[in-house]
Amino acid sequence: MTAEMETTMDETKSPDAPEASGVAAETPPPTGPEAELEKWKALSRQNEQRWEAASRELEELRTERMTDQEKALVQARDDARREALSELASSLAEAEIRAQAATAGVTVQTDYLDLARFLGEDGRPDSETVAAYIARQAPAKPEFPKLRGAGYYRGGSGPAVTSMDPNELADLIAGKSFI
Repeated sequence: MTAEMETTMDETKSPDAPEASGVAAETPPPTGPEAELEKWKALSRQNEQRWEAASRELEELRTERMTDQEKALVQARDDARREALSELASSLAEAEIRAQAATAGVTVQTDYLDLARFLGEDGRPDSETVAAYIARQAPAKPEFPKLRGAGYYRGGSGPAVTSMDPNELADLIAGKSFI
């Protein structure tokens, strides 16, 4: 084990941990592959939190060091992105509706729909809203009539076919009994 890993594992132990309070003395710490797995999961979560904090700090430093011209350029890019998305938002919402309708086996007319209702706050289609709309449009399962000779209603007035032998079938069709 390297010194970095040892310091990382030492940092994962907090003063609030059960070992410090004496509760862990009653139950021995888990051993085996499950304990090892949990240890590495905890380390991974801790590293993710550190990464997110470092990324936020870096982004804050970048925005602080920007000149007014660079800030104006970033603002113009964001405005252009929002404008382009707002122009395409209805097409994206319609495509999302048609895709989910096709998956559900439903035909939906979007000509008279207010497609803005299907957009989220970020201007992109809200798939949950679209899914709820498609669920309301789904056709009910058709009720088929009970046909005589199919499924449960197999009984008939004629003789029953017990064999698929061609000779026996020919005798049955001709009205003769089996030979």
